[in-house]
Amino acid sequence: MKLFSLLRQNPFSYWLFLFVFPFLIVSCSDDPSSLGSDLLNQDNIVVSTLDSFNDTLTQKFEPFNAKLSLGASDVLIVGKDANVESQILLAFYVPVASKYLSDLDSGLTFLSANISFTRNYYYGDTLLPFNVGIHQVTSSWNSLFTSDSLTHLTYDQNSAVQSTDISGDLYSFSVNPNLAKEWFNAAKDTALAKNYGILIKPFGATRFTGFTASTSLNAGVPSIKIVVKKTTAFESYEDTLVYNGSVDVHVIKGTFPEPSTKTLTIQNGTGVQGKLWFDLSKLPQDAVVNTAKVILSIDTVNMKVGSAYSDGLLAYQIVDSLTDSTSTQFLVSLSRSGNTYSGDVARIINIALQSKINYGMLITSSYQIKGLENFALFNNDPSNNAFKPRLTITYSQKKK
Repeated sequence: MKLFSLLRQNPFSYWLFLFVFPFLIVSCSDDPSSLGSDLLNQDNIVVSTLDSFNDTLTQKFEPFNAKLSLGASDVLIVGKDANVESQILLAFYVPVASKYLSDLDSGLTFLSANISFTRNYYYGDTLLPFNVGIHQVTSSWNSLFTSDSLTHLTYDQNSAVQSTDISGDLYSFSVNPNLAKEWFNAAKDTALAKNYGILIKPFGATRFTGFTASTSLNAGVPSIKIVVKKTTAFESYEDTLVYNGSVDVHVIKGTFPEPSTKTLTIQNGTGVQGKLWFDLSKLPQDAVVNTAKVILSIDTVNMKVGSAYSDGLLAYQIVDSLTDSTSTQFLVSLSRSGNTYSGDVARIINIALQSKINYGMLITSSYQIKGLENFALFNNDPSNNAFKPRLTITYSQKKK
């Protein structure tokens, strides 16, 4: 009605519309073109399914070890057991005021230095003791540091810890104040040893404890509180100086052993991932994959998680068989429902089908640089027939 009202306001448009309108109706009632008919006619399309369980597709599900840089994690983990050890590298930005630099040679003394952390994560047996040392680092490092670089790291073998105080989630370490004095001296004279921060290293079997990282947006980032004092005939003061952590990374050595021959474990922090491959040769070359649901069953007996974690997996398309490099363009989230993780990997399967290159998928946790979670999944062992990885594909092709 609004259209006719507008057209009546322009007499020429109104009469032109009345003349053309019958022809539009006739045109719309005509049959579609032969091309459109071919696309719209469902009789020309065959929809089929392929199920790795029913169609006995050959498959592989095997571990893959990647080198992870954990510098972007918002958790710093320290701890050790028979197979895995995690250490923390931490540096403080210490912009020393000129007042204290000038007093270094005229009576400035360092009364104490106290390093504080806020616990935000734990993993494993919390009843184990907490035994760590804090060592002055004497070589350079950065947030991209990995376990491969540990052999090149140099540090004072003697721990600077004088006492440890744990009060709830607050962990405080009183360290030798000479450590802070050396950092002040380095700030005054760059020819002296630089401030490379500290290494927090577990000794003996100790529980895995996570602390808020320097890069975290939450409160409780690592800090060092230094108390300095000067008493002379001309000047007397006692000041408390606080500096926050500026760069950090935790470094994990080793991997957790598989709990059983039926299980493949995706491990956070250690870089243990899974390579999943299905034989797609039974798919017709002209097939278009509509859906491809991958289902991974959880070994709930052996799955082990920490106090806080992201529950989910990711599937990446592997694009190089030599390096096992992946494409972030083809990334699928596998969400948990009950005792399975699943997701639609149709894009990955379609690319493999079209390119005739099938290197499979890399399965990782959704946030593998945080924590020490063990996502235990049933592998493709024959005894796992009811629980092994499953791929169900629905595909379309033109009727021949």
